[in-house]
Amino acid sequence: MARVLIIEEQEKVRRSLVSAFKREGFETCDGTEWSGAAELFAKNAYDLIVFDLGARTSEGYDMLKTIKFTNSDAELIAIISPDTYDTGRMSGCGVYDCILKPFRQKDVVRVGKKALEKKQLADKVRNLEQIMDMNKIILKGKN
Repeated sequence: MARVLIIEEQEKVRRSLVSAFKREGFETCDGTEWSGAAELFAKNAYDLIVFDLGARTSEGYDMLKTIKFTNSDAELIAIISPDTYDTGRMSGCGVYDCILKPFRQKDVVRVGKKALEKKQLADKVRNLEQIMDMNKIILKGKN
């Protein structure tokens, strides 16, 4: 089961998103504000991280780097205010997709499902590549 983390400063919005992902069958903790995110990253690995960058543009890119450093295999979805972030730059930081405010829960969940499908495929490819590499080593040893 995919593990999802919601990082959102507004408790009502955070709880709403957590509930929406839980209804879809995802393993989701209660979410957190930015201040508690580092502690969760240190304790757990997540498959999908949905986070609201708000209007903190100066801190936002640093937050992205922290997320990717601690959960490098996680897919990221950023919730942003229009005209606050460069979506191209965010993509370069590893963000799967950006959702503009105001948003609908079902849109966040839909994009989250697509991001998780991408992650599953990437994991399968990585596993197959490892098997192929092991087979090459075994075949080399027989020659």
